[in-house]
Amino acid sequence: MQIGQKMNLLIRCLFYMILGLVLSCSEPSKTDAEQAHPPSLSEVVLFGIRPIRELYAALYPEKYRPCVTAYLDAIPKDSPLRRHLPPAGPHEAVNIRKENMAQQIVAILGDNAQAEGRCFVSAVPLSDEWEGMSEGPVDEANFVDNWLEKRPETSVSIAPFLYLFKAHRLRAGFEAAKFNHEKGLWPILAKRYHESLAKAKSYGNPSRKSTPGNHQGCRMKAKLHPY
Repeated sequence: MQIGQKMNLLIRCLFYMILGLVLSCSEPSKTDAEQAHPPSLSEVVLFGIRPIRELYAALYPEKYRPCVTAYLDAIPKDSPLRRHLPPAGPHEAVNIRKENMAQQIVAILGDNAQAEGRCFVSAVPLSDEWEGMSEGPVDEANFVDNWLEKRPETSVSIAPFLYLFKAHRLRAGFEAAKFNHEKGLWPILAKRYHESLAKAKSYGNPSRKSTPGNHQGCRMKAKLHPY
């Protein structure tokens, strides 16, 4: 399978699994009881807490099995993702999740996305806990908008992943806002969520032509802030 075909397939798979996801509105980390259940594909790719070795297609509803199988088949046998282990504690969680995210970007988008992917991962302000509030995931989603605005030339190489990441965080923020009765916020997040999903889906369209990005190294002149 060619790189472009693989990317299209994986983007479509992640899109549909995010679309059908019911997120916890608490925080990225999982309790022992929750760990007993198989992780969603989006949890492995976009959270980075659960390792890839916990993905077994037979454990999922039949409609999701092709997506899980396609993802597993796309990961090289020698990929660091195969050796990824969940963080032992909260102090190392963010760094481990960031390294996992960098590897996921390459696995999904190819080696040409590695430089810009590393830049984004080093800068994105991942929260170690969301504590049931909408601010954490929404801040991470807002950071994506800031990144795309400030780096339009280079960010094109990782844009499919960025829109999936943004949609995932907006969905979490939406559910937290609704749970906490933030009536003025959750409709706005719902609209942004669907817009981001639409952008992500467009990259999973086989008819869409990929635009090569400018894969220069990081030259961050200032720290990006989500606002």
